[in-house]
Amino acid sequence: MTDTTDRTLGPLPRTRALIADDIVLHLERLIVGGDLEPGASLPPERTLALELGVSRNALREALTRLEGLGLLERRHGSANRVSRAIPLTATLAGRLQAVQADYDHSAEFRALVEPRIARLASERIDRKQLATLGELLARSADETDADLSARLDIAFHTAIAQATANPLLATLGELTASWTVEARVLSHLEGQGRRVSHDGHSRIFAALSARDPEAAEYAMRIHLSEIRDVIEQARSEESPASAHTEVRVEHGGSGPTNLGPSKS
Repeated sequence: MTDTTDRTLGPLPRTRALIADDIVLHLERLIVGGDLEPGASLPPERTLALELGVSRNALREALTRLEGLGLLERRHGSANRVSRAIPLTATLAGRLQAVQADYDHSAEFRALVEPRIARLASERIDRKQLATLGELLARSADETDADLSARLDIAFHTAIAQATANPLLATLGELTASWTVEARVLSHLEGQGRRVSHDGHSRIFAALSARDPEAAEYAMRIHLSEIRDVIEQARSEESPASAHTEVRVEHGGSGPTNLGPSKS
């Protein structure tokens, strides 16, 4: 079982929200993004409060809320642990109206960064990397599981960043995936969103295969615009948890080989 008691989870990114709100958002992103694996134990509350620079009362309030969202397991006399199964849609439902700014910021960030990453990747991508992207694209073609579809999406974009052969951009691609995981999940809940995502990836893959920088940049820009429309439409509807079965994600490592069985 993974133990995170010897790692630092701070500092706490601060916004204009209440401290407990920021703690919830910070730990939620670490959990949902996979930085804290299912079953991992958190540091003792005193230590965690010091790492984050917050009071123990604010931390306890945040931990209680995370437990209510199904992201943490808390037992008296033992360490707080990340839940073994993470209910993504339940998390989204609880925060749907509270994170409009987060969705807008992530969309703006991606629109500025990812088209340029795709442009550079088209100039440097090798055959092995193209093959990996092709495999991810094929596996997402008829995927009906929202959880797996979202993870294939993350893997596709992360692989493009890695194809730049720039370790800083590759790291930025991984960070982008963790920062935008909520929006990605929301865009994959419905079949239409998954189809829009796959079609956009197909155009990006074609441009990368042709090693056409302008086409790759344009295809990524259009794809992100289409996905933003999907997210905005989903947000305009009622809570996703009221219309969908709960989606749970089990983190089993990184890379395409851990995303589930291939489609035949």
